[in-house]
Amino acid sequence: MRFKLTLTAIMVLATAAAAVQQSKPETVISYGDATVSAVHRLDGHVRVYCDIEDFQPVIGQNIPVRIKDLKPAADPKDNLKLLIFLNDLLLSKKNPPKQILLKDIRRGEQFCLVADVQVDGKDLCDLLIEKKLAQKVVQVPLSEKAVPAAAAAKGGYVATRSSKIYHRTTCMHAKRMDASKAISFAQREDAEKTGRRPCKTCKP
Repeated sequence: MRFKLTLTAIMVLATAAAAVQQSKPETVISYGDATVSAVHRLDGHVRVYCDIEDFQPVIGQNIPVRIKDLKPAADPKDNLKLLIFLNDLLLSKKNPPKQILLKDIRRGEQFCLVADVQVDGKDLCDLLIEKKLAQKVVQVPLSEKAVPAAAAAKGGYVATRSSKIYHRTTCMHAKRMDASKAISFAQREDAEKTGRRPCKTCKP
């Protein structure tokens, strides 16, 4: 009887510990920068398979790298123009790039790395957007929190996660926001750092 109670207690504690572990925010770790020594191929989801200098072979050879902030199409067929451009840029035998850098390397999904990719000093994501071949993902910083409607009286600034415009919390547009999709900023500068512009109605 004593053994059963002890085992039950252990299971309860283990479950509680797992719940606490899952509730902790995931820390994003950057592994610095590295130079690509060779590009082997591209796949339909716009991952670049390459060799990375000074990395151990288990992770430095033929490793897939996803271009940070790039949002390719879900269907590989829709990425054809993008892939043709990247193939000509990264795998050209006549005019290969002089240098390919991976900046701010992070872990991705399914043994894939995520990094800002620079080709001969130019940001690859910006180049693809300039060529109208891809879209850039606008990510909301982890410090931004959802704001209930009652927070309007406390001052500050607010926006929806999908909007590029921020408002005073007293603005008529802010009062109509869905609280579950709203984010707040203490200062104007905090909102503008995310690429948002001020509302033309409330002029924050």
